[in-house]
Amino acid sequence: MALVLGAAFAQALGDRSGIVRFGDAAVPMDESLATSVVDVGGRPYAVIDLPFKGKRAGKLPLQLIEHVFESFARAGGVTLHLKGRGRNDHHLAEAAFKALGRSLRAACAVDPRRNGVASTKGSLG
Repeated sequence: MALVLGAAFAQALGDRSGIVRFGDAAVPMDESLATSVVDVGGRPYAVIDLPFKGKRAGKLPLQLIEHVFESFARAGGVTLHLKGRGRNDHHLAEAAFKALGRSLRAACAVDPRRNGVASTKGSLG
């Protein structure tokens, strides 16, 4: 699912011209806090630091959450740095997903000052 979502995201961005390109967000969820910083410039990389305490949140194996973020970044051409802390695994996971969404929204926003891609090289990827 994350691979398909990432591929659809990359396709929707097209050549990525006219957008801000970089975005960040911090989201609190009760005692948890997650921070996401992204570059949607077409170079996939993921650094995930979500120190879950247990093995599952409900029926969801928590090791899959890191895999979802990495898969999305790879297929979407996104450099993603995502970190968090908290005592409740459910809250930490929820804050991480929300932080990613908000940072992506910021990075994909139209930059009215930009004609083309946000790169000194003149191309992305």
